[in-house]
Amino acid sequence: MLFDTHTNLMWYPDHMSDEFVAFALAAKRAKMRLSPDVYYADDAEDERHAFDARPEQLLAATRDCDRVIVFGIKAAYCGMDVSQELVADFVSENADRFIGWCSVDPTDDDCIDQLVYNVETLGLRGLKVAPIYQNWDPQDPKHLPFFKKAESLGIPVNIHQGTSFVRPGPLKYANPIQLEDIAIACPELRMIISHMGHPWEDECVVLIRKHPNLYTNVSALHYRPRRHYQAFMSAIEYGVEHKLIFGSDFPSATPAQVIAGQWKVNKVVEGTNFPRVPDEVIHNIIYENWKQVLEV
Repeated sequence: MLFDTHTNLMWYPDHMSDEFVAFALAAKRAKMRLSPDVYYADDAEDERHAFDARPEQLLAATRDCDRVIVFGIKAAYCGMDVSQELVADFVSENADRFIGWCSVDPTDDDCIDQLVYNVETLGLRGLKVAPIYQNWDPQDPKHLPFFKKAESLGIPVNIHQGTSFVRPGPLKYANPIQLEDIAIACPELRMIISHMGHPWEDECVVLIRKHPNLYTNVSALHYRPRRHYQAFMSAIEYGVEHKLIFGSDFPSATPAQVIAGQWKVNKVVEGTNFPRVPDEVIHNIIYENWKQVLEV
């Protein structure tokens, strides 16, 4: 079963600022130098729309997926702001395959009320947050009640904990290690760290090894082939390869492109004596490992 655990619903200019799109384009060009065949760029006429994930685009990109998690990030600090009702409406119209997660900014005074409304009224079934996009410190204890509420609601959380191209985003809040206080305070909270916390993949690996309910997804890794290989080998060496799960991060790439990217992970060591990532590991990341943490 192919379960894409990480897609976005948003488009320019309704949900992304001019500044955000400009930074995104610069990052896109750098990635495509290394992986042009496994990167999504839909609009050839106006590059400001290269990161659009409109309903029709999302449906087309994920047509081969059995189930798909979708969210719209609420992060006005960095120029992204998606209505959670938009996500709920899209999911209600495509409930055969799509599962909606909400996004809440933990810096909002009413963040807990928003979370409860999104889950209990809108019917969204998970939470997306991002310290680097929303400008909050994961180690600040004032945010723990918010995550305790997510834990009590029984919903999983996807956390973008890792770098990003956005200029205002604070890297000081981006290292995956900073999630440990939340993991300790909320031991039953299922958390998925996006993108293996790149470029702190090793920190992500040792963190998910320690905490039973922490996992990570492999979206956005394959654009940088050397880091991709090293991240997978680190997970294998620490015995947590089973905690790596599939996600596309569409519109950065389609699920098919991300799958193709995973099967290219060993290309950087062809003709050498370096160990290969086993085919079984790659297969399980794509099709099996999500079963430990998510429900369809």
